[in-house]
Amino acid sequence: MPSQGYSTIGLKPSIIGELQRITDLYYPGMFLPSTLIITMNEIKRGYYTPEMYNIKVDLSGRYNSLTIRSDVKDWLAENYKNLFDLYAEKYGINNFAHFVSYFIMNIFQSKLESQAQVIRLKASEFKWLIQEYKKRKKQNGAQAVTFDRFADEFLRELLEKINEAKKILSM
Repeated sequence: MPSQGYSTIGLKPSIIGELQRITDLYYPGMFLPSTLIITMNEIKRGYYTPEMYNIKVDLSGRYNSLTIRSDVKDWLAENYKNLFDLYAEKYGINNFAHFVSYFIMNIFQSKLESQAQVIRLKASEFKWLIQEYKKRKKQNGAQAVTFDRFADEFLRELLEKINEAKKILSM
């Protein structure tokens, strides 16, 4: 939906600073608005759900405007409509800009917690996967897929087998 255009939102300096920190941490070299696009898409795909945390957002300072895609602004407005009452009760907010500030901070906290559940592996720990790729590439010849695609499919199959084993063992 990028062809829909762009819009602006107002954010306080502390929120823009946190957006920059998260961008540097998870998406080095990206622009701040891109981080909002990515997090929106991650949430829509169900990678994590924004929870409401006991946070206090620094709403001091002048608003700075941030240009974002219109679909991100629409998504924020939709969440504002659906969650405003909960946010107003918990955080004492009374306008869209304050809602967006708390919502973004909750998104980042949720992402941080979801990342705590991720297993981080080094490329050197995948030597066995590279060997399996080479073995299958020889078997399939010209029909071999790229390593990235092979790794995605192979690891997905492994995870499916693990999940199936968990189900069987938990019966």
